[in-house]
Amino acid sequence: MPSCVPREDARYFGGALPTLVVCSAEPIVQLPRFRLVSGRPATCPGWEFIPGVTFSMIEGPGRFRLMVEGITHEDEADARFSWLGAVERAGGAVVAVVGSHSETYSWASLAGSGQARGGYVPVIRRSG
Repeated sequence: MPSCVPREDARYFGGALPTLVVCSAEPIVQLPRFRLVSGRPATCPGWEFIPGVTFSMIEGPGRFRLMVEGITHEDEADARFSWLGAVERAGGAVVAVVGSHSETYSWASLAGSGQARGGYVPVIRRSG
């Protein structure tokens, strides 16, 4: 099971429910199978998302943590801040782990494949 995903294996998509698609040759079996409920990704119970500019963390039950590398160049900052704003507005992001890269991703194809894992993961709200 990977604990760090390099940036080239992560794809970020905007929208009302922003999506992070992670490509991993090793399945992340801790995440539930990706499925839809009324056309939207099911929530991953017990999982939390900590989005960031240089990396994001996905934390799950049993102290499981997955770090996804973020941007490394200044010219990527505007797109990254836009995506992070969408995550904040949505209160989380859809996280999907797939076995190989694809030109296109849709929630229906991810759920239909039976191979993708993940779903909606809420952002950790820290007080302080």
